[in-house]
Amino acid sequence: MSGAVDSSLRARHQESANLVYAFAGLNSTSGTPIATTAVVQDAGACTFRYALAGLPAGSYTIALTSDGGASFKRTANVTVSGAAVVQDFAPTRVIRVGPGRQFTHPSQVTGLASGDVVEIDAGVYNGPAVTWSTSNVTLRGVGGRAHMVAPATISNGKGIWVMAGTNQAVENVEFSGAAVTDLNGAGIRGDGNDLAICGSYLHDNQNGFLGGGGGRILIEYSEFAFNGNCIDPSGCAHNMYVVGGTARFTLRHSYSHHAHSGHLVKSRAQENYILYNRIMDEADGNSSYTVDLPDGGLSYIIGNLLQQGPATENPTIVTYGEESLNNSSRNLYVVNNTIVNDKGSGTFIDISAGVTATVQNNLFVGSGTTVSGPATQVSNLKTSSPNFVNIGAFDYRPTATTPGIDQGTAPGLGGAFDLTPIYQYVHPTNRETRPTRNAIDIGAYEFVP
Repeated sequence: MSGAVDSSLRARHQESANLVYAFAGLNSTSGTPIATTAVVQDAGACTFRYALAGLPAGSYTIALTSDGGASFKRTANVTVSGAAVVQDFAPTRVIRVGPGRQFTHPSQVTGLASGDVVEIDAGVYNGPAVTWSTSNVTLRGVGGRAHMVAPATISNGKGIWVMAGTNQAVENVEFSGAAVTDLNGAGIRGDGNDLAICGSYLHDNQNGFLGGGGGRILIEYSEFAFNGNCIDPSGCAHNMYVVGGTARFTLRHSYSHHAHSGHLVKSRAQENYILYNRIMDEADGNSSYTVDLPDGGLSYIIGNLLQQGPATENPTIVTYGEESLNNSSRNLYVVNNTIVNDKGSGTFIDISAGVTATVQNNLFVGSGTTVSGPATQVSNLKTSSPNFVNIGAFDYRPTATTPGIDQGTAPGLGGAFDLTPIYQYVHPTNRETRPTRNAIDIGAYEFVP
């Protein structure tokens, strides 16, 4: 038995509370569940599915619920009689936008209710800006990305889309051209709680994403490019900027590059999970920091490809606590990253005094100081001859002569979080399972002959 689960039914912000299907065997006298299986996200996509093999013939109630939860989001009755059975779980309601639809532009949508999905046909949609206030809604491009182009004047003064509700998601949507007078115009402005951005492309705005301040922010399988500015005395805008007060920021399987003067990734969240991304200036980018965590916080930087280019406007690649240590935790874990410095000088990782940091299994490529500040350093390696597949094309996958193969050490736990990398980045904006072979390799990839 298998089926698709609409992403609007998935508790995407509660990483430890995955929705599962509980299979209740109605052909037994007890009626108790006989098996459960997790809802799994497809690689490189915003779609989810489940599968369970070996069910005996009989009648079942299939219940979609949270781990250990008693209340069911959805239920369905299914009969298994030897052949494969497909049972999908659809959203509460779908509202369609596009040429020939009830609504021809997202700004026209009315009557939204909790649980709704707004599906927007692929194409270009020129202004106006939209503020989405209804909670528990998913906004999704279908048939390709729906491209939101900013109007000449953004009436809300914030961004093309302002996400002002709780538990909202944006999938497969492109945003460009956001500009406002305070130079902080965003493709997406996050003013609510618990926002997921998946499979989207934010480029050529003042800020790609700006917001947070409550709940959790999840960005996955998305690209950020050519956003940002630094104009005194207004300060800077960035490819993405998660503001203070955010409980948790997760960035995974994404590609951030070519920010203008601002940072490629900046977060003031209480917790930061930066996992399996490609974050780079490349040959001609002029960003400042590659990753900036200016207020500290419980932070995990694992399995990333990090690079600063020769035109960078700041010689430090990763910085932690550079402005303050206002967040409650001062714990930093930098594990199994490949970090390349094409500037020729500077610092790979800069850590403020008073921090407890672990820097382990990282491959440092190029000149400069590897770690400045307090850190426990284990099994890192620095080289000027990485012998990658194609370093000039920023393809940092290892070859048989790449240093660090089988030379890492098991990273164990960082608090309650397993530091062992389970994925590795696939370009563009995708993931694959990291192989297990001999001792763990140093860097973001595991070499397999």
